[in-house]
Amino acid sequence: MKSKVNQSQTLQHQVYEYLHEKIVNGIIPPGQRIVEEKVSQETGVSRSPIREAIRRLNSDGLVSVSPRGGVRVYRPTFSDFKYLYECRLSLEPTAAYYAAIRMNEKKRNHLKNVLEEMNLVVEKRDLEKLKNLSTQFHFFIVEASENPYLMKMMNQLNSLMSFYRNEVLNIPMRVEDGAKEHQAVWKAIQIKDGKAAEELMREHIQRDYQFYSDMYSEAQSKNISSFSKSVNNF
Repeated sequence: MKSKVNQSQTLQHQVYEYLHEKIVNGIIPPGQRIVEEKVSQETGVSRSPIREAIRRLNSDGLVSVSPRGGVRVYRPTFSDFKYLYECRLSLEPTAAYYAAIRMNEKKRNHLKNVLEEMNLVVEKRDLEKLKNLSTQFHFFIVEASENPYLMKMMNQLNSLMSFYRNEVLNIPMRVEDGAKEHQAVWKAIQIKDGKAAEELMREHIQRDYQFYSDMYSEAQSKNISSFSKSVNNF
């Protein structure tokens, strides 16, 4: 019985990761229905682990489940984006401050490697890899703060934050600027300057918010119903 439970948990996690990646990266677009039968055909996994994975995605806020059982991908709203960025402005600069103070040499080397890889990816304009590395960069700094309560709060918001962070990275002129801002945060962490790391992270998040806000306003003025489409066609 124990081995069956472990196997079920592993399959559920695999399906969760499979769907999570597709949703966050926009492969399954907002509003699209997720059909268990189709997911089963794609993954070779039975319905039970798929349902458990969908429950986790619903808990993350990435899908909505109707009373009749239909499942659809979360459709982003600007209000949600604004509230999430208010959370980021409160939490991530604090994480950067403590990461700069508490990060050991091994972790600094890891963060340096992530930054170097990000710079190469920016040059190649590989957005999919850049989205993944950007998420790693931000989340690693949170972990390096070594504050378990801060990590817990960020974990609860991480999936939706990744969704919006990826939307910002779809804005062409934001890619190079964002890379420079990441580099500035890293340099502050490297010299253990907590206050500089905190302020630079705050400025980085504020710029993300401003770019997204401006693009949203432009989309609204043009009566574009899907903001994601307007950004991808910019």
